[in-house]
Amino acid sequence: MDHVAEFLGKIHPIVLHFPLALLVIGAAAECVRLFRDSPFLARAVTWLFALGAVTAILSAGSGWLLAAHEHIRSDQKATLESHRWLGVATAVVSSLAWLAAARDSLPPPRRSVRRILALAAGLLVMATGYFGGELVWGRDWFQPREQSSP
Repeated sequence: MDHVAEFLGKIHPIVLHFPLALLVIGAAAECVRLFRDSPFLARAVTWLFALGAVTAILSAGSGWLLAAHEHIRSDQKATLESHRWLGVATAVVSSLAWLAAARDSLPPPRRSVRRILALAAGLLVMATGYFGGELVWGRDWFQPREQSSP
């Protein structure tokens, strides 16, 4: 059974790209709806958050399994905890965004909740990805590199 859990953890780098793309595009589509709403965009947002939420849950679960089977350096533990809990928050918030998007005929005050959840899901997935990048490539991975002179 431990081999199955280890395998499922190793698929984390494969699975994580789906929620990242789907939730960011879903949040962007929800922002477009502020200016030009349509039945097509409403369906697109619902499907983007449905697929994004399901894959976020799979990604969070596989990430926890990966962390349980990989050696984590002591200087990475705080980064791992941030990444791990942001991943859980992403799964929860994206699921709530999916539920809110599925109830498209909401009165105006509740539309704001849908929009806030959509934006929060997009921001959370980006923050989660940032800390995941730190785990893989180090703390300065997002900094511009100095150019060497010819």
